[in-house]
Amino acid sequence: MTDRAERRDSRTLLMMRGGAVFYAGCSFALAAFMIYTVLSAAVSGGGSAITLPVGGPATQFDLPGMAPSYSDAHFTEIEFTASRLSFGASILYYAPRALTPLAHGIVAIAIMVLVGQVRAGAPFGRGVVRGLVVSAVTIAVIGSLNQILFGYGVSLARWELLGDTELVGGYISPTAFDFAPIFIGLALAVIARVFTVGSQLQRDTAGLV
Repeated sequence: MTDRAERRDSRTLLMMRGGAVFYAGCSFALAAFMIYTVLSAAVSGGGSAITLPVGGPATQFDLPGMAPSYSDAHFTEIEFTASRLSFGASILYYAPRALTPLAHGIVAIAIMVLVGQVRAGAPFGRGVVRGLVVSAVTIAVIGSLNQILFGYGVSLARWELLGDTELVGGYISPTAFDFAPIFIGLALAVIARVFTVGSQLQRDTAGLV
């Protein structure tokens, strides 16, 4: 029964490792494609479609069948083809499309290392700790950087594309910053610290055998 359970666990770990390798490969391939797409969009002055927040009186309209005095409908964003963005604004606006799959690929590699260490009987190895630390930094940094770059890119794109129209509506504050990537990174950093202690205990135990 024990041997059967060990074989089952080994197959499960092998499947997880294969899945991590496949996911990492797909993520890096997508990241490479998106980098090419982002650079192409930056050179051409914008992608096929861009969505920007808008404001001001020009965004208000009357709903059919309702009295004007009761109609306060308005639209808050528009999507259109952009072809006049500067290189910098395009890079900032579209950068998250490339950084997100890149982050997924890095985390997938960390999972692959973790599974490999478990299969080798060393779940507290230094490779696991490094993988957790890299995952923590990747999630915290790229998750935060995506929001900052995109927010700044949206602001630049609004003024470049809508600055001479009534849709710009003055300054529009960006969406609230999401601290979830930072919290997840901190949680992984704590787990990495726990694995560091476990790695030391594993080395001490191995020396007693």
